[in-house]
Amino acid sequence: MSQAFRHLRECYGCSTENAASLGIVNSVTDDSAEARVRFGTDHQGPPGLVHGGLLATLLDETMGTVPYDAPGIRLTVEMTVRYRRPTPIETDLVCRARIAAVSGRGFSVSATIVSADAEDVVLVEGSATYVLSAASLPGA
Repeated sequence: MSQAFRHLRECYGCSTENAASLGIVNSVTDDSAEARVRFGTDHQGPPGLVHGGLLATLLDETMGTVPYDAPGIRLTVEMTVRYRRPTPIETDLVCRARIAAVSGRGFSVSATIVSADAEDVVLVEGSATYVLSAASLPGA
């Protein structure tokens, strides 16, 4: 079974203690990760649409949480984002991620973001490569 991935209390993406957190709620299974969030008017780029950088953050947060059976801090080496459709604010979003490949200390992940109300329509898709650092987490 994969090791549990731990976030810091101060995590910008998912913390329940950081006032600036985006409030992303993560969950994992043995081989995948899922995150849910609802971005509001404070998160828009173009009028009525979620800022693209926050969608990239949602992808990175979810992909970096995918279970992987090795210790270390996960560092994003490279990430690709494809915005397929405009993403409206005030929409419940679901991001799902799975490992695509493993190589040495690293692994590649792919993910999609959909609306909870239209899960068959991909709004954003992404992929990333992560490498494991031998350093330990502060406060761990």
